Amino acid sequence: MDRRRGVGAAPRSTASRGFAVVLTVLLAALVSCAPAAVAPGVEGFPALEPGVRVYDETGTSLTPGQASDLQGRLDALRGTGADAVVLVRALDASSDDTFDQVEALQQAWVARTGADRDTAVAILVNRNPDDPRDARAGVFVGRTYEDGNVPRDEQEAVVEDALIPPLRDGDVHGSLVAAVTRLSDSIRSGPPVSASEQWAAGAARSWLPAAAAVTALAALVAAYGLFRGRRTTDRAPGKPTTRRPGDLPPAVVGALVAGGAPASPTPAVLLDLATRGAVDIEPESDGGTFGSPTVRVRLRDEGLLRDDVERAVWAGLADRADGDLVDGAALAEVVGEPSAVRAAVRARLVAEGWLDEAARVPRAWIAAIAGLAWVLLLAGFLVGAIGEAPWPAWVALGGLAVAALVATVLAVAYPGLSVRGQDAALPWTAYRDGLRAAAEDEHADLDLDAVLPDAVALDLATALKSRMAAAAASGQVVRAFGASGDPARLTTFPWWIAFTTTTTPSGGGATVSGGGAGGGGGAAGST
Repeated sequence: MDRRRGVGAAPRSTASRGFAVVLTVLLAALVSCAPAAVAPGVEGFPALEPGVRVYDETGTSLTPGQASDLQGRLDALRGTGADAVVLVRALDASSDDTFDQVEALQQAWVARTGADRDTAVAILVNRNPDDPRDARAGVFVGRTYEDGNVPRDEQEAVVEDALIPPLRDGDVHGSLVAAVTRLSDSIRSGPPVSASEQWAAGAARSWLPAAAAVTALAALVAAYGLFRGRRTTDRAPGKPTTRRPGDLPPAVVGALVAGGAPASPTPAVLLDLATRGAVDIEPESDGGTFGSPTVRVRLRDEGLLRDDVERAVWAGLADRADGDLVDGAALAEVVGEPSAVRAAVRARLVAEGWLDEAARVPRAWIAAIAGLAWVLLLAGFLVGAIGEAPWPAWVALGGLAVAALVATVLAVAYPGLSVRGQDAALPWTAYRDGLRAAAEDEHADLDLDAVLPDAVALDLATALKSRMAAAAASGQVVRAFGASGDPARLTTFPWWIAFTTTTTPSGGGATVSGGGAGGGGGAAGST
């Protein structure tokens, strides 16, 4: 009998051990499914009850009187429609974690008390158990306030300006009072208005319209008064033509028509020198798959230079030449530093009596009026936008915009040439108009060898692009690019693109916030 019991005892012991294992697994599963009971530091909120709005889990952060005071303030906040809860606990958490937790607190308050999710508000303070002055705090508001009077920047301000500063001194009650007060004010009236916003609002409704209108009128009168003093010719340009009306160098032609030395006269001078054989324009690089083709310049015959403008260009090239060769990079530097060339062009205009030196002063004054009008317009728009200006202010600012634009046009249109210079420019203006018309008409007869330097000087390079492409496609060799000596290169290398590419100067303790998964928004920060 004892032997049979022994045999039967083993199965009963095995069954008991199996039952214990199963029970252990079940308990572990229950624990994992109930993190609030095991891990109170993450989402282990207290038993939230309707009407009880203040919870101090540390037991020392708030005195009974302070907790009662906060309860009264939160009850009063309910009058605005906000259903708020406050929780203080001992937990060393990051700002990111605090943000997630205050959102979870708001949702737990909604779930356990039946509060309206869109108007529920939660405030959470996590105090480091080892250093109560080291704390994280956050606020989370429902969708009604997120989309209304407590937007994202105001949520951050509640944290940074109200909650966090008192916590640095360990004043939890002061922190929560400040946060509740700011929330209450914002919910009722919107975010606080700064002193600058108050000033802008007052200005936009008082003196801004009158000031903008007076400034606009003064700018128009002053600019036009100065413009009326200009001296102009009574002659008119002749009929457009493609025949050169004289023997002026291309750079001087461009300056006459433009009314002053152009920004970069060097490319036109280079083409003229290359056409006459003083320099050679040679291919440097095809550009490859992703690059742009480039050219270089070889210095040939300095004796062919005709004036100080060409000598200024030659000097710039010679300073950067390696022997007699100027590579593409150095050529671009010469083009990008045109001061000496422009000075030579200007000296030629002055020597011929074509430049009106007296025009510089009134034109500068008109430009200053235009600049000041633009600055005042920008300032007026900023004040109007911040201060939510009424329509009279915007009408007056519109008038100031017109005045600024008119003054700018008058400054540009003020002639820099003397009457003699304007008369000298007339035939060249007709020449420019003729070249432009011919460049746009593929059937018009146009001698590219003769007109290419002038076209570049007259700012017609873009208009001439299609004619240059057609010439390349037909195998025509332009004299300025004819020094290669390689027939295949002359017809296949993209000369015009390479030249324009090379000679075109080139311009040289954070606050965490966000939206919640269930709507609304909040922010959290650190001491």
